[in-house]
Amino acid sequence: MADPLRSKEGMAREVLHILGSAQPEGSSIARMVCTLARGIDPARYQLRALFLEGEGPLLGALERVGVQCSALTWWRGARDPAGAWKFWRRLRSLRVDLVHVHFGGRSVRRLARAATRGKIIMHLHSRIMESRGPLPVQISVPDADAVVAASHAVARCVVDGCPHVIYAGADTNTPTPSRDAADSELVLGVAGRLIPLKGIDHLLCAAAALQAEFPQLRIEIAGSGSERANLEASVARLGLSGRVKFLGWVDEIRSALLRWDVFVLPSLEEGFPIAALEAMAAGLPVVASSVGGVPELVVDGNTGWLVPPAGVEPLTSRLRTLLRDPEQRRKMGAAGRNRVREQFSLNLMTQGFSQLYDELLGNAVT
Repeated sequence: MADPLRSKEGMAREVLHILGSAQPEGSSIARMVCTLARGIDPARYQLRALFLEGEGPLLGALERVGVQCSALTWWRGARDPAGAWKFWRRLRSLRVDLVHVHFGGRSVRRLARAATRGKIIMHLHSRIMESRGPLPVQISVPDADAVVAASHAVARCVVDGCPHVIYAGADTNTPTPSRDAADSELVLGVAGRLIPLKGIDHLLCAAAALQAEFPQLRIEIAGSGSERANLEASVARLGLSGRVKFLGWVDEIRSALLRWDVFVLPSLEEGFPIAALEAMAAGLPVVASSVGGVPELVVDGNTGWLVPPAGVEPLTSRLRTLLRDPEQRRKMGAAGRNRVREQFSLNLMTQGFSQLYDELLGNAVT
């Protein structure tokens, strides 16, 4: 009996992932596609990736796991008809059964539909916030065959249809931090784009309030972005020079996680925090802002602590508690690792996408 998930010619179905930046700042979504490529049945699905913000190192990362990649420059939608034409021609040259859109709006979906006649998945990784206030904007995606939300917080922003919530997954088969008893340093770590939305300035303020009590305190910041110069100025202004190290973009964050005692996520908004997920998978306690999808990952008082966004005093208090108590750090880290293993594994993520692809394409073949 023929496999309904394979083409009429007996070939695997082609899934094209539309991504934005191929630079390191786009690595969280690219890692998700890498994981999917490793775990999905290659006899049924072959993955491709097309980046719309030009070439970069992430093409090589995806190609190393068997994803065929290409790139062009088209990120201004209908305001760039020449870019739209390049996008159209590229898609027309491919045999695509399903387009999994991580980046772009209505123009991307419409052209993808017309050029490929494939099914369209719109994957929402974050909430769109009102420019004049903290409330998320309602999202409507009537032209997609399915909508995937990174968390229930993101899903609640969708006003039409019923989004599929598929969480990102992380690998727990990795070493956990093991600090030498003679190592007196206490290291707070944060990872992400250096932009105002990530709230790293609030962490620096908390660290300034803690430095007299914990002279061995150090802060490591992994990431790059437009806010770095301002953050470096804050370090000097707060008297933290010598305590804070900017690591730049770290391709392999696990090496940094092994040095850290606590992972801090002071963001003002998060759809679903993959950096915190990876920290928990590595056995670190997490102190995070209670925003967006963060409470769906971090269990307050069990795997770490949740604090109000931009609340420097609550953040300082929770960090003080953990810095004073190595046993609580160990217990919370172990609880976080177990939570990732049970609720946010790589297998669960792969199964979720495989089942969705099956639903969309299983009945599409006649």
